[in-house]
Amino acid sequence: MNYTTTILRVSRSTSDILTAMPYIVNIFIGTFLVVMGNIGCIGNVIVYRSPIFCNQAYAKYLLAETISDFFVINLVLLTRVIEKGYGIPVYTTRYDFICRIRQTGSYYFVLTSFSYYTLATLDRILSAQRSYWLRKWNNRISLAYKLIVACAIIWLLLIGHRLFIYALVHGKCNPQVAVYDQVNNYIEAIVMELGPLIIVFTLAYLLKRSLRNIIQRPTASITIGKHSRVHHIDSQITLMLLLQSIVAIISFLPYGIETLYDHITETWYKTSLQLAIEKIIGQIAHTLLYTFSASSFHISIISSHGFRREIKRILRKKMIHPLPTTPTFTAKIR
Repeated sequence: MNYTTTILRVSRSTSDILTAMPYIVNIFIGTFLVVMGNIGCIGNVIVYRSPIFCNQAYAKYLLAETISDFFVINLVLLTRVIEKGYGIPVYTTRYDFICRIRQTGSYYFVLTSFSYYTLATLDRILSAQRSYWLRKWNNRISLAYKLIVACAIIWLLLIGHRLFIYALVHGKCNPQVAVYDQVNNYIEAIVMELGPLIIVFTLAYLLKRSLRNIIQRPTASITIGKHSRVHHIDSQITLMLLLQSIVAIISFLPYGIETLYDHITETWYKTSLQLAIEKIIGQIAHTLLYTFSASSFHISIISSHGFRREIKRILRKKMIHPLPTTPTFTAKIR
């Protein structure tokens, strides 16, 4: 009798732990990513708007990526943590627009962020090419502004329909057209899983070659002073983007595998224990997807001495001149 009671208690305790784990994953990992992501966004905005980056096209792309990351973290991830972690309903009839905006933003801002990261990476790859024809396309600021606007418009045209398709259906944010849910699975598999992984693996390979070319450049061609500091930071930004590619693989690969597994095993028979374990793994994979958006600033801090030095310089300047006047600021730029 006592043995049977003990088994039941252990079973009930294990069941309670498995039930609580998805909430714990979203609360701890999700909240951590929200905090670190917002710190990173603020840091990136401060650094990439500094004078040393003002004439660098890749800084424009990374700044645009930071803006998209801000919305990914505070619109998509934060609402996920609130709902799936703390158990607070986000979708209510009164706030139906949150459902539409979140379902659109979960694609739009993730894809624009990834697009800007791709453009910044391509800019660094082109800068290391031996061919003058290829190299002349890097660091074109006017082109950077045009591509940033073009990406924002193109993805809005492709994703904007979700604003009208999604709505609250029986308390859940689902498409109003049932067939769209099946179509969306294929769109998600290509656009959010397979496509980014292929691009990231390709960019990582090209970045590795570019970094090798930068290291092997003769030092005699590098001028002293500010230009040498910019070149040094450029090479470290290339290393940073390579590390960010690795983080992107870590972010997208588990999510892609988990989603693919869900589609394949959707009709399979599964025990309650298997379902509980798969739910935990799914929550971990979905939460880790946002690591890509929350980590760029921290990767820069870790990998780039020039980036750290620029942050120290900016903070020191802010401390010395906390309230600069307009004439003083203009004089400094001149």
